[in-house]
Amino acid sequence: MGEDGRAAAEAVIEGLDEPRRSQMRHLHEVILDALPDIDVAVYDYSGKLIGYGGYDYSTSKGPAGRWFSIGIANRKGYVALYVMAGMSDGQYLVETMADRFPGMKIGRSCVNLTKPELVDDETVRFLARESWAQFKDGFRRPVRVKAT
Repeated sequence: MGEDGRAAAEAVIEGLDEPRRSQMRHLHEVILDALPDIDVAVYDYSGKLIGYGGYDYSTSKGPAGRWFSIGIANRKGYVALYVMAGMSDGQYLVETMADRFPGMKIGRSCVNLTKPELVDDETVRFLARESWAQFKDGFRRPVRVKAT
């Protein structure tokens, strides 16, 4: 993926109109600053999505595909920031940081950045590093303990 993925990501960003182009470029650069050697790929997920830190995942039926640890995507009314990192209690890391994204909608693993310029770069760096730390050695399905 290497350089081809980075070139594909650049093409996605360059194809956007302002101000979205600058917003996406800034997030792209912040993530690459946090993880300079990370692999980059473009995924089709309700449109083009730039994913960083790809990993293979499986389901109970076996190998299922390739996904990313952190990603960004241009959506109609916002920039989506996807963070796959999870917490031991079953929440996604980004859900526990809602206070860092005031006035923005937070889903399970996604923040709808309606005002990307208000997002603290250090928060994005932290999320990128934490998420990649969980996936850099591959996907591990969480073990659920049954109640006795």
